[in-house]
Formats: sequence, C-alpha cells, structure tokens
Amino acid sequence: MYTVKDVAEKTGLTQYTIRYYAKEGLLPKIQRNKNGVRQFTESDLETIYLIECLKNCGMKIKEIKKFIDWTLEGDSTIDERLKFFQEKYIELKERISQMEETLDAIRYKIWYYQKAVEAGTVAVHDKMNYSDVPEEMRKIKGRMTQVKGLVNICYRGEDYDA
Repeated sequence: MYTVKDVAEKTGLTQYTIRYYAKEGLLPKIQRNKNGVRQFTESDLETIYLIECLKNCGMKIKEIKKFIDWTLEGDSTIDERLKFFQEKYIELKERISQMEETLDAIRYKIWYYQKAVEAGTVAVHDKMNYSDVPEEMRKIKGRMTQVKGLVNICYRGEDYDA
C-alpha cells in the first residue's frame, strides 16, 4: 500500500493532483486506513498512469471520468470502452500526423536559417539553384507552398511538386 506522498514520489505528480483525481472520482477504489489516510495499490498506480496518458492525448477529466464509470459498471460496457479507445486511437494518429508535418516545417526552417547564417544573409536562398536544395528540403518546401493544389515557384523558377 502507498500513501499520497509515496504515489507522488513514484509518479512525479503533486500530492494535490493525486487528491484531485480521487475527489473527481477518477480513483474510485482507493481505500482508507483506520485514520482516514488514503491507501493506494499497484492497481491504483496503473489507473493514474492511464489517466496521465489520456490527459496527454488531450482528453478532459470529464471524458476520463466517463471511462472510469464504465469500468465500474463491469462487462456491460465493454463495447463502449472498446469504441472509446478506438476513437481516441484514430484521433491521436491524426494529431501525430499533423505534428510530424509541423516538425518537418521546423526542420526546413532550421536548414533555411543555417544556410542563411553560413552565408550571412537570407538572400542566399534567392540565388540558390533547385539542385542545391537537398531533396528532403525540396519535398518539405513543396508541401509548405501548396495552396489548394497550387505550388508556388521557388528557387530560380523551379517548381517543387512533392
């Protein structure tokens, strides 16, 4: 059995956060000792881990509480829980894809400014030939310049259609 302090040390969460989760009904199976002190089990730690994962994927406490309530209802809510996680999985995959696009744009800008720093000016890009741009950067730039299917002309008149 663990105390709130123990759980805070193990998880890196504050004691306030752990108490908040308990108060909100996210940890409904927590027991108390004869002095009223919360006592956490390994199972409670797993639940806290899951809560943190769900929060990290953008879920609100209200949504997490709904899932916790379903678990308390038992097998009658298995279908709802499966659908819940399938939907969250799809949403998270979409967000990851968007973040990868964002990461590519930032990588492009790092390359762009590294070249500018080496040359002492951003004008270096105005004089750069298409073949001087690494293929990966051309692809990223091509995605960045697409507007409703149109591709801007970049690097001395060359299109890059990724």
